[in-house]
This record gives sequence, structure tokens and C-alpha cells, in this order.
Amino acid sequence: MIGRATGRALDWYAGRRRRRLEEVWRDPAGVQERALRHLTATARDTEFGLAHGFRGIRSVAEYQARVPVRDYGQIKPWLERAAAGEESVAWPGRCRDWVKTSGTTSGDKVIPVTPEAFAAHKRGGWDALLRAASLAGGGQTLMGGPMLFLGGSTSVRPLGQGTQVGDLSGLVASRLPWGFRGRYSPGAECAAIPNWDDRLDAIAALATTQDLRLLSGMPSWLVILFERVACHAEAARDRRLRSLGQLWPHLRVLIHGGVAFAPYADVFEEWLGRRLPRVEVYPASEGFVGVQTESAGGLTLMLDYGIFYEFVPVEDLGADTPRRHTVAEVELGRSYAVVMSTPAGLWSYTLGDTVRFTARDPLRLVITGRTRHYVNAFGENVIVEEVERALVRACRRTEAEVVEFTVAPRWPSATEARGGHEWLVEFRVPPTEPDDFTRILDEALATLNTDYRTKRSGSVGMVAPVVTTLPAGTFHRWMRKAGRLGDQHKVARVTNDRTIANALLAASGLASVEVEAGVAR
Repeated sequence: MIGRATGRALDWYAGRRRRRLEEVWRDPAGVQERALRHLTATARDTEFGLAHGFRGIRSVAEYQARVPVRDYGQIKPWLERAAAGEESVAWPGRCRDWVKTSGTTSGDKVIPVTPEAFAAHKRGGWDALLRAASLAGGGQTLMGGPMLFLGGSTSVRPLGQGTQVGDLSGLVASRLPWGFRGRYSPGAECAAIPNWDDRLDAIAALATTQDLRLLSGMPSWLVILFERVACHAEAARDRRLRSLGQLWPHLRVLIHGGVAFAPYADVFEEWLGRRLPRVEVYPASEGFVGVQTESAGGLTLMLDYGIFYEFVPVEDLGADTPRRHTVAEVELGRSYAVVMSTPAGLWSYTLGDTVRFTARDPLRLVITGRTRHYVNAFGENVIVEEVERALVRACRRTEAEVVEFTVAPRWPSATEARGGHEWLVEFRVPPTEPDDFTRILDEALATLNTDYRTKRSGSVGMVAPVVTTLPAGTFHRWMRKAGRLGDQHKVARVTNDRTIANALLAASGLASVEVEAGVAR
């Protein structure tokens, strides 16, 4: 009865929310300017606001003249004071809740989640759920059974005077509205397990007994969950499952984010026995950025969560006075670094992601990589988006399925004067023709990237890539050893050094770690 009533409420709210979004999309620049004015007015008497003259700000231009673009390292001193318990440093009052993120561009980061920032995260979750309900056939269908959210632990630990730190997804799960608590899986008991491996195993055991309607999580971690669910289910039934669709016949929709889905599409279809409708989301610890609201694809930039966005052309990163474009000024097809000012006291903060806008009305984007995630050891300038597209092409043409991968440079050595790339790949299903897999990767990158094509022409600047197949479980073992297990951690797809590559080779047992200048074999 509660599920049906909540489902009807979802359907009613979905229509209302869609009308509101259409209003926002008709005036994106106005919505964003009002968001900025509200932010600066709220924080005008904080230490940060006083230091940057927030009382005198009347326009976007005035704000940009007074507040420079900063990365995490540059705002860290302000955050450390607030995390210790100081009040009104960069946002009014004391921020009690903080979340820790792996910080793939800046090391581990601790990010504030003020009540206003938490409300913005909740709005993102609601918008994703409303879209999922529409794809599932309505709110009543979605609310007809459990919905599994593979997230962080709900446990927290002390951080400073009156402050605590935990996982963002765990924080959200611990504060679900009453009508959803009965449908939330894995439930409070499993969600409170602090150790990721133990929690994942408990969730897998529970999921074998549930008739799920929705799955939500990072694709790479959901694949690990599927493996454990299958082990539990097959042990209980003493027979092999054809697919997890047998366990979850009423599963209707998938919400995913964190990493690109395309490399995992075939793996998901094989595990589940069919392709599910999907809702992509773009939740960062610093703010909920985007939700896939349109069937045409791409992530809609959510402009009414109280966050003010700026976009810096990637070629301007590191410049003393980078160009800072608003939503009214961005160009389609161009690569930008995301900069945000939020109701958590983050001001013109570089998120670390790069995006490319694909459409307007509404303004939609795709994530192209990280500001420091690229491989440019030989002038090739290869980015995340390009290696992911190359991998998808190679997998489809050789019937391979990948669990995880990363790409690193192979430096010149005494026996080879030219360097190249090493792809470290953990396959679920290996390619039918390994040599073809490597060749297709090489050809695809040459098609996608002019600099790579030039360096590979005649093998003058770079030799052909090498694919190193890692044993099953290698990435998981490395992440466990590095303390990087959990839904908030993801593997860097490309790196400009061999730190991760050598650690993976050591974890695989294939080779010992060699010096940076050498080539791991």
C-alpha cells in the first residue's frame, strides 16, 4: 500500500518537476546569475566573503574579478580550518558533515557538505529517480519491490570539534525519506558495515533473495557485485545461473555514474540477460552536476541546484588569467574544465573534470576525462574519452569483455629507442584474436587523435602499443592494498607515468616493480 501511494506521488511530482525544468532551460543564464547572487549574499559576512568583497558584488563579471579560479590545494587551508570546527570560514556557521573522496587529481580530499549542499545532492537524487520511474513504466512499477543502491557505508567517524566524516552516498542513504526506507536495499544493517569487502559480500548475499526493481552504482563495482551474487545464488541452488535476470525478473532500470558505461555495456547485457534502460548521473562530492533527462542522451547540466558554474577552456588551465565562460558563452564541441561555486563554501573551484557540450535546450554534456588524466609522454596528447572509445571498438570487433583497464607510457630502453603505450587490461572474456585487439586499439586512437597518428606514422615517434593481460582480480587486489576499495574510488584510465601500472604488475604477480625510467615486463 505504501509502495503504491509513493509511486503515485512520484508520477505526480515527475510532471511538475518536468515543467519546472523547462522553465529553467528557457532562461539558463538568468537562473545561474541568480544562483551566484544568492551564494555571495549568503556568505558575505564569512571570512572568505569579507576577504573577497562579497558585499560589493552585483554581477558575474564583478565576482570573477574578485575571486580567482582555485584548485583543491589552493583552498585547502580554508577547508582545514572549517573541518577542525571553526565557524563561518567560507560558509556561514559550522559544517558538521564532511565526506572523503579519493581525489584522482589532487590526492585524498575532504569536502564539506553543509545542509544547503546536502539539499542540492538530494535534488539530484530525486531527479534521477523520477527519470528512472518514467523509464520503468511509472512510479508504482518502480516502487513494487526493493531498489538496490551500491554505495558507501553509513558509518561516520569524528573529524574535528563538532565535525564528522564519512561517505557521501552513505550520508544520503542514512537520511532517506520515510516512504522510501522500506524499498531501499541493502538496508540500514548492511549499509552500516564499514569494511567495503565485507559490505559487498553481505549485499550480494542479500540481493540473491530480493526481487529487485532498480540497480544503482558505478558500473565497475556493479560487475564485481554481479560476480558475488552469482556465486551466492549458485551455491544456494547447486546449479549454474543462465543470467541474473533469473533472480531479478522484474528489474526495470539502471542508474549509473562515475565511469563511462560503454566499455561495460556488453558485460551488463550478458550478466542480466538483456539491456536495461539507463539513467546516467554526474554526482561529485562537491556537487551534483548532471542527470540524463533526455532520451537523446548526454547529461543535462542541472542549473537550479544552487550551484554556479564556470567553464575554462582546457588550453587555459594553469594560466594566470584563464578565460571563464558562463552557460551562456560555452561552445558546443569544445573541451572545458568544470569550475563551480557551491553552497558548501567552494568558490570558483576546479572540479578536476573536463567536459564537452553536445547540445542546447537543455544544455547537455559528456564527460571527457580529468584535468590531469592524460598520457602525453611522447607528444601524443591522448585523453580518457579517446582511450575509452578505442577500447569499445576493439571489444566489439573481437567479442571481448573488459572488467577494468588503464593505459600508461612505456619508456624507451636500451633495446628500444622509442616508447609507446602499455594497456593493462583485466578481461572477463578475452578477445577472440588478441593481435587484432591490439591492432584495433592502435588504429582507433590514430583515427581519433591527430597527434597520436603523427607519432605512430611509420613508428617514427612511437612504437605500437602493448596489451598486458592481467589475471582475474588484479585490480581488486591492488585497490585493496592501496586502501582504495569503495564506491567513491575509481581507476585512472590514463596516466602520464607508470606508478599505477607498476603497482598493478606487482599485484598481478607477473613482474616486480621496476624503476620509473624502465619498462615493466
